[in-house]
Amino acid sequence: LLSYTNRAVDEICGMLVEAGIDFIRIGNELSCATPYKPYLISQAIGERPKLSDMRQRLTDARVVVATTSMIQARPFLFSLKHFSTAIVDECSQILEPGIIGLLASHRPTAGRTDGNRCNIDKFILIGDYKQLPAVVQQNDGDAAVTDPLLMDIGLKDCKSSLFERLFRQEKKHGRTAFIGTLQRQGRMHPQIADFPAREFYSDERLMPVPLSHQLETAVGYQKPSEDATDDLLKQHRLLFFASQKSNQPSVSDKVNADEATLVVDLLRRIRRFYGTRFDPDKTVGVIVPYRNQIAMIRREIDRLGMPELGEVSIDTVERYQGSQRDVIIYSFTIRHRYQLDFLTANTFEENGHIIDRKLNVAMTRARCQLILTGNPEVLKHSPVFAKMMKYIDEKNGAFIWQRER
Repeated sequence: LLSYTNRAVDEICGMLVEAGIDFIRIGNELSCATPYKPYLISQAIGERPKLSDMRQRLTDARVVVATTSMIQARPFLFSLKHFSTAIVDECSQILEPGIIGLLASHRPTAGRTDGNRCNIDKFILIGDYKQLPAVVQQNDGDAAVTDPLLMDIGLKDCKSSLFERLFRQEKKHGRTAFIGTLQRQGRMHPQIADFPAREFYSDERLMPVPLSHQLETAVGYQKPSEDATDDLLKQHRLLFFASQKSNQPSVSDKVNADEATLVVDLLRRIRRFYGTRFDPDKTVGVIVPYRNQIAMIRREIDRLGMPELGEVSIDTVERYQGSQRDVIIYSFTIRHRYQLDFLTANTFEENGHIIDRKLNVAMTRARCQLILTGNPEVLKHSPVFAKMMKYIDEKNGAFIWQRER
């Protein structure tokens, strides 16, 4: 089982643990989340590992988990073990050079008759080209492809993943034998999933599995309410809190003090609501576009004197892809119209719908509740954000203006 980032591999490990499936992980302690360090092959053997013991442990393992780069940097593994299947997750984030060697380097040499065979019989690539692509430093001009032979196989630029190219090629030629589209999702409650399903997955027509948390009617907070904000959190799974317009020339445009204060207040309430069930790694996560905003929120948390909130993950949407939380708080943060270019950079149009990859990832991280906060006067200049705010106001959530808070 492979993925591009260590965070995504941590998610895979967590699901394997919950399912009771034994595995070993290839990697090092610095890149592995603490709960899964005992599954590292170096720790599974003991303090004084013998090469023969490590070889035997690897040979006996039915499931091996790693990042694609980690597994490709250790080609000797394939001389020790044959794999019937390799499943590569988050493939839409992996550029062609990052995976093509894994797909091709272990195949038998043409014409050989000595019984040599591929050490991986079958590959299953899993990804979503409607979520964030690989991070590429080159601009569109530098990444453009002009060679006719490359264009013929759908390789139009060097910024796309092999997964997206193969998927689009198969669809272009009307072939379906090698592609499949998931049409049921087991993460989001239907009230959270409805907007992404309408706007980003209209062709796929996503439906809930459904799992138990997707069937719940009430949010499930049991603690007594302190005020109207508590009541809103208890009544709605999808909320938008409008932040104040702020023009402070001496403050970086990459911070928003009003939203930082609101985010920390929401974290405090969610912590109180969950009580003993609160788990910093599962209960709540915060997504923001800028590192500066992360630092400001951290400072506000420190003032609360609630150390467990200091363990809550606060990160950019790029680093949250592949993760999930029961509650997601997304602070748009931006205070000026020009910043929309950064937030909406990864968009494309498909069948009359604008697919905003960043917004799609942010909204689809939440299992039970999604809370957004931003400045409507700025966000309304994006067609997708304007549609989202109108949807929350009219259809399936609560749109709370500053005066109501």
